Amino acid sequence: MNHHTQFLKRAVTLAVEGVNRGAGGPFGAVIVKNGTIIAEGQNNVTTSNDPTAHAEVTAIRIISR
Repeated sequence: MNHHTQFLKRAVTLAVEGVNRGAGGPFGAVIVKNGTIIAEGQNNVTTSNDPTAHAEVTAIRIISR
């Protein structure tokens, strides 16, 4: 399995976990730098009442802290 497939599978896992937890829609995101995941995010729009809390935005917010 190449790295891209590994990262995509992690994003899918995050999406499924978020749906199972009732956190939001089926969306997960990973941010990768130099072959390593440096941030992960899940959709939290409905649970946080934040229309910007998409998976990729929550991942960006993690690395922006």
